[in-house]
Amino acid sequence: MIPFHKNTLDGFNSSVVNTDPTQFESYRIKCSNWFEQAEKYNRVYFVKSCTQSLELALMSLNLPPDSEVILPSYSFVSLANAINNLGHKCIFVDCEKDTMNISVDSLEAAISPKTKAVVVINYAGVACDYDNLKQICTKHNLFLIEDNAHGIKAKYKGKLLGNFGDIATFSFDYLKNLNCYEGGAIIINRTELIPEFNINYEFGTNKIEFLAGNSTFYEWRGKGSNSRLAPPLFPYLSFQLEAAESIIAEFQRKWWLYQKYLEPLEAEGKIGRTVLPEYAEHNCHMFWFKTASIAERAKLIDYLKTRNIQASFHYTPLHQSKYGKLVGEFRGEDVNTTTESEKLLRLPLFYSLKEEELNSIVDAILAFYRQ
Repeated sequence: MIPFHKNTLDGFNSSVVNTDPTQFESYRIKCSNWFEQAEKYNRVYFVKSCTQSLELALMSLNLPPDSEVILPSYSFVSLANAINNLGHKCIFVDCEKDTMNISVDSLEAAISPKTKAVVVINYAGVACDYDNLKQICTKHNLFLIEDNAHGIKAKYKGKLLGNFGDIATFSFDYLKNLNCYEGGAIIINRTELIPEFNINYEFGTNKIEFLAGNSTFYEWRGKGSNSRLAPPLFPYLSFQLEAAESIIAEFQRKWWLYQKYLEPLEAEGKIGRTVLPEYAEHNCHMFWFKTASIAERAKLIDYLKTRNIQASFHYTPLHQSKYGKLVGEFRGEDVNTTTESEKLLRLPLFYSLKEEELNSIVDAILAFYRQ
């Protein structure tokens, strides 16, 4: 069986990772230095998951209780949970057909007097249209949260993703190109948000201020959570970050092989491949293409199973879910979200995927469409 996914760590001899507890703090510092010095980000904070990063990001904005937050309906449920769990209303909008990222036009049309923030995701490591997004957010005085769970080392107009939101989040769970089995990170790009974030990050207390000697009291100040990444995971994350260039290059090599080998099917009008905007340099986090219909996708998934290949669809639209209808609202017209998500199929793509396995996958897809 060719699985849909294998952890990138499976492609390395991870037994060389130093798990000596006395070294955990030094690995935390190495991970911080990678972000702050090698990648030139603002100060990074490591947390238990990207889901928690999103929750902390929303906490740090300190929005009024009846606020509306806009997000693409085609996104992971963590975005919606972060909004809903803090008492805000999810306003779902349409996505772009080519990238599956948030539709900028749909976003602007959905803004109301209650709108206070926008959350976007760089789907599959392909950047959103940040020039227009930031212009709209500035015009309407909205916070922008950039969910960069898929986009580590990817770029928008030559600049690394994670630099465009007022707050940006990262994921290091087992499905990501670079991971430590489970973890995340958050970067505060809008410096005036840091004091509030520090409270949220430390259980809702002023611990950071107290330890810095700027307060004589250590007390409860606001919302918060038990946030910090477990120390034993830092050696695994450091191991991945040090090899980031070679890991991403391997994902890119395989992604472009898929893109090349499936080109004839697109030329015949049988599938639709990813269309990359000129402004995006992606990290090839996942490979997807679109079938003609949801029924055809189901048949192809079943056919691939007979060839011992696991393939998968992705998100189902949040606004169509039972709970999404209860706590949110789709604003505008659903032009792409439903129809395009029903056709999207993801193929196996992981660091240790062998080229002969990739060729077998392509051969099976070609056989399906030409039988």
